[in-house]
Amino acid sequence: MGGQLVSLEAFEVRLPLPRPLRLGAIRIPDREYTIVRARDDEGHVGSAYGLSRNAPLAALVARTVAPYWQSRALDDHALFYAHAVEANVCLGPQGVFWRALGLADCALYDLLAMRAGRPLYDYLGGAPRRVPALSVGGYPSPHETAASLTAQVALMLDDGPAGIKIASCSDYARDTPRLRACRAAMPDALPLMIDLHWGARDAAALLPEARVWEGLRLGWIEDPVAFDDVESMTQLADQLASPIAVGDEQSGHRHILRLMDEGRIDVLRLDATACGGVRAFMALANAAAERGLPVSCHVFHHLHAHLAAAAPNVAWVEYMRPELGIESIHLLWAMTHALPTAGSWRRRLPALATSGTRTRSSGTAARARICRAAEGRGQRTS
Repeated sequence: MGGQLVSLEAFEVRLPLPRPLRLGAIRIPDREYTIVRARDDEGHVGSAYGLSRNAPLAALVARTVAPYWQSRALDDHALFYAHAVEANVCLGPQGVFWRALGLADCALYDLLAMRAGRPLYDYLGGAPRRVPALSVGGYPSPHETAASLTAQVALMLDDGPAGIKIASCSDYARDTPRLRACRAAMPDALPLMIDLHWGARDAAALLPEARVWEGLRLGWIEDPVAFDDVESMTQLADQLASPIAVGDEQSGHRHILRLMDEGRIDVLRLDATACGGVRAFMALANAAAERGLPVSCHVFHHLHAHLAAAAPNVAWVEYMRPELGIESIHLLWAMTHALPTAGSWRRRLPALATSGTRTRSSGTAARARICRAAEGRGQRTS
């Protein structure tokens, strides 16, 4: 392939939400994204974006990744990825370094696919396939009622999704009627998931209500306890029939293997922008496949649809409707048209919605029961 990585740049963009969000102790007043661009010596620019989670990811890209990547031959990308990991070993196998590295790796793979003149899924050896799309909503609010929650469900059902996921209000006894309201508003066969955003202090704090939820035919219970509480995950696996899904904000190959092997999770949740990039995502998806476990992707369907086409055990890609007011990616897409240095982002982003979806008239909300994993018109993903 040849060529050289000339520069790796990153910056943050903070975009508004209609109202602040709160998930337990996590307060989300707006959405901040880190954008990373990888530029080669022929003027190609690969791009990626992801949630900063209020961490200084752009500074981390500049200080912990770029010094080991810039001016390197692109054919050596596996070597300089490993060099950056080894040089930052003191930062450990989890945390914000891996988010910075992951975004840089996603931008790099966008660049590599672009240079090869192929869509990312094709560059990775995949082929287009259809993958179920989950609709995410139901974030709690102080003024939520059963009627307002079921109205959200009705809006999500309008897309014909393959499942619906809501977020816990952090009071599991209150979550029970919330889940019942959602289940009553949904077709019986459609999976309903709940994201507990790592809120339970241990398995015992969750089990009483989680046992009640088993009558609601949950698709899974997501992120029930802290990242490293493998003991509680094992107890939940032993005592609940509902599947347990874990992993979407996590990194560390050995750590995630332990979640699968000792924690006995049922679904591996992965986000390439958080776990270490495209190469880490593919390695972990392969490890899950060896264990017979399906993978569910965390948002960013423009990127993850391509990875789903290259990793056959990716069983779900998820999305959030702009009308629900819990994400601002549609504003990011619109903003890139106005950036004077947007380059390939400006040309490619409008075409990144995966085919097989229905879109609103604004062209910003990809929504459908089935999300085609990648379309073969030459688009890459970022």
